[in-house]
Amino acid sequence: MKVAFIGTGTMGGPMAANLVKKGFAVVAYDIVPAALAAAARAGAEQAGSAAEAAKQAEVVVTMLPSSSHVEQAYLGPAGVLEGVMRGRLCVDMSTIEPVVSRRVAERLHQRGVRFIDAPVSGGVPRAEDGTLAIMVGGEAKDVEEARPVLAAMGANIFHVGPVGSGEVAKLCNNLIAGVAAVAVSEAFRIAEGFGVDPKVLTDVIAKSSGNTWLMENMHPVPGIVARASSTRDYAPGFMTDLMAKDLGLAVNAARTLRVPVVVAPAAQQVLRLASSHGLGRKDFTSVYQFLKPSDGNAPV
Repeated sequence: MKVAFIGTGTMGGPMAANLVKKGFAVVAYDIVPAALAAAARAGAEQAGSAAEAAKQAEVVVTMLPSSSHVEQAYLGPAGVLEGVMRGRLCVDMSTIEPVVSRRVAERLHQRGVRFIDAPVSGGVPRAEDGTLAIMVGGEAKDVEEARPVLAAMGANIFHVGPVGSGEVAKLCNNLIAGVAAVAVSEAFRIAEGFGVDPKVLTDVIAKSSGNTWLMENMHPVPGIVARASSTRDYAPGFMTDLMAKDLGLAVNAARTLRVPVVVAPAAQQVLRLASSHGLGRKDFTSVYQFLKPSDGNAPV
């Protein structure tokens, strides 16, 4: 099977590489020449546009940063819609607004092209390992057709519901992860201020009600978890700017539904402040660095 892979950046690059490793023929496109060159080194064929890649493939996969990027890649000039053949299946693995997924799906449907949304969780380490969690929205038959492709990139594939449902699940997950990163960072900064050993506190919380997956696997304090981004100078598994974006999407979705949300907007603002202090392209757990104590001479 030949797969068009559009968006071969931080996450898409290793995902496309896993498709190659699993025996798929991959034709790649990215607007960033360095990202496209990296995909070629991993064994992908290069295309000159999204349309050119889509025209050659049986399945189109996109992995892009935001809603606007997805709309441009599918519906813009030299986009997927200009090249993809009728009856083909498109799989968007970006994290975007559910309404955008549905809008793109409708435009493709008008041209006889099928679409599912399949955002992922797990960050760069799991993208590299091919063990991502993948949340899928779409028709059951389309999900099953995409399953071999998805299985080459992920270990857990969940069919959540119709188109857009995968995005809803991802936003709910990232709301919890983003808030947890801020909460864990705040807790360990307090402990640090009182001289409590963070390793000891980690052992305590791991056996207590405050335990979280994020603390166990993505600990924001350097040196506690060997594979955590914090231990590697916060090399981005998932960038601060992207987590702030996802929390914003979750907050917007809640407002549309008139559901009150309080903690998520606060966490988003902390992450945006961290970004404004130079941490936007670091892993989102670098919020711990941002939350350092004020100078002792400060009034509060």
